[in-house]
Amino acid sequence: MKINNKNLDDVLLDFRHSMNGMLANEAKESGYSLSQFEIIRYVADKESVTMKEIASWLHITPPSASSLIDILVSKKLVKRIQKASDRRTIHISLGEKAHEFFYSIHKKKIQMFKKMLSKLDAKDKEDLTRILIKCMPN
Repeated sequence: MKINNKNLDDVLLDFRHSMNGMLANEAKESGYSLSQFEIIRYVADKESVTMKEIASWLHITPPSASSLIDILVSKKLVKRIQKASDRRTIHISLGEKAHEFFYSIHKKKIQMFKKMLSKLDAKDKEDLTRILIKCMPN
């Protein structure tokens, strides 16, 4: 089914791109890149990750990931940890200031999403909710 010459895949990609653009602006206003914000979000979800996992998740090289981490370490948003069980692998976890930063950006993300959805009437919101629930894995 096409609406305004766009199929569902195109619309979903456009919606994602729009959300990422708004997040990039929010991150930039906070003095960070979208990649740096995404690292904080990823680490928050996992609690502790390796540099290799971050690089793989962002589809970048480990040295590039390390450069991004250096900036976040200097701002005390993440910290590097060597575990006694494997001193060769560096783990990344949230730093002192990360929780406050992450949740302030997350709150803005929710506000942006609500603003985008405010264009829908009650029936559209009900339909979207029903459809999204149907699409979710069990």
